[in-house]
Amino acid sequence: MDILKKVVHVVSFIIYFFILIYGLICLPCLFGFKPLVVLSGSMEPTFKTGSIIYYYKVNEDELKEGDIITFKSELSDKMISHRIESIEDGLYETKGDANNVPDAVKIRFSNIKGKDAKVSIPYVGYYIRFVNEHIIVVIMAVLILVSEFLLSNLVDFDNKKKSGSKREKKEDNSKEITFNEKNKEVKKEDTTKEEVVENEDIEIVLPKLKVK
Repeated sequence: MDILKKVVHVVSFIIYFFILIYGLICLPCLFGFKPLVVLSGSMEPTFKTGSIIYYYKVNEDELKEGDIITFKSELSDKMISHRIESIEDGLYETKGDANNVPDAVKIRFSNIKGKDAKVSIPYVGYYIRFVNEHIIVVIMAVLILVSEFLLSNLVDFDNKKKSGSKREKKEDNSKEITFNEKNKEVKKEDTTKEEVVENEDIEIVLPKLKVK
């Protein structure tokens, strides 16, 4: 039981660590910055494959050539982050930094989700993508955390039970000692009473003696 508890405790600690990382990555969402995993090398060396980048909503008049934007592709229905090459008649021509030619389809502002912040976290995107695509791993992690909680409570319950048994045993021993002491006191009192009775008998008998 102790070995199992230690193993579950170590695994739970690792799970808590990865949960903390996931939470820290999602924390900027509270301030309007949405995370995105870089899945290809089309923006290298600006964004490495497997990185986490952030984008935020902007007005149309805030965009200009050279800005990196995140938009929804009309061809693949995927989220893409590329640089604006040109803006003409409300259409945005985009291109990846590592690509030799611009993207095949120009996009409208309605397709643009936001402007990319100048922040990227390398390699962490692999972890986020793995978690998002493997729900079974999340379920297993939850089960391990629940097991760790139950084992901890079970051990605490056993310890309290043992402690209670020891306390009851100690109280019984104390009661037994107290009972023995009382018995000794009762016996002592009886012995004292017997001695008094004997003395009284002597006192009663003595006056009857005649001295010649």
